[in-house]
Amino acid sequence: MKQLEFGSVDRITEIRPDIWSMWIHAPQIASQSRPGQFLHIRVADSFKPLLRRPISIGRIAGDMIELVWRVVGEGTRILAEVKPGEHVDLLGPLGNGFTLPEKDEHAVLVGGGLGGPPLVYLHETLLTCGIASTCYLGAKTEQDLPLAGDDPILEKVDVYTESESSFNRGLVTEPLTAFLNTLDEKSLSKTVIYSCGPWGLVGALQRVLPKDRLSRMEVSLEQQMGCGIGVCQGCAVTVSGGPTPYQLVCSDGPVFELFSVEVPGAV
Repeated sequence: MKQLEFGSVDRITEIRPDIWSMWIHAPQIASQSRPGQFLHIRVADSFKPLLRRPISIGRIAGDMIELVWRVVGEGTRILAEVKPGEHVDLLGPLGNGFTLPEKDEHAVLVGGGLGGPPLVYLHETLLTCGIASTCYLGAKTEQDLPLAGDDPILEKVDVYTESESSFNRGLVTEPLTAFLNTLDEKSLSKTVIYSCGPWGLVGALQRVLPKDRLSRMEVSLEQQMGCGIGVCQGCAVTVSGGPTPYQLVCSDGPVFELFSVEVPGAV
């Protein structure tokens, strides 16, 4: 059930150039959130900018919620100027989150860019539940990784960048396919794939994953939104197997079955 809550900002940090992390005390929303959901945030008291900004839930720690975003325009710049002790207008949790695996399944998480934070939330949730989980995070460069250099989660995930860095070099799909190639058919049938990232990653996963041999494959889509609650119809994507050929990322998603989604521009 979505809540309107005025969360108190505990701390805000620029963890990478133009990438910010904010921890907010918001007990009502924190208690109802699950991995894959997002918040809709009003970034200013005025009508400029008019629309709220959708940001995935990065982590939950007790009554605290972490949000991670990149400054790309006026709204996200204003949000980065909020100070500890101030309050932010939150609507959430919104959307449908990931379907958690069974106890005997192995979860493999694949994130790209700002798709990393919601997978960190999922990864930590699965580890707490005692479910086997492997997490691969990819970024163009080390400075594009949405995690601070001293974040303890870095000891629990495998990071790949496309250029020289202190992490592994390569595309994030490479360790994924290498891992899957080590599994027999029974193990593949007990493997669940979770992903979040740009459309390029969605298309790459559709090309490299064995469609009919894995237990389940889910992807959380990144899409611009207006209202965030299914009214404006501004975040429609083409999805097969549903009641209509178009579904809304904000209310039907943001999590969908990977192969049901049509990647824009794919041939």
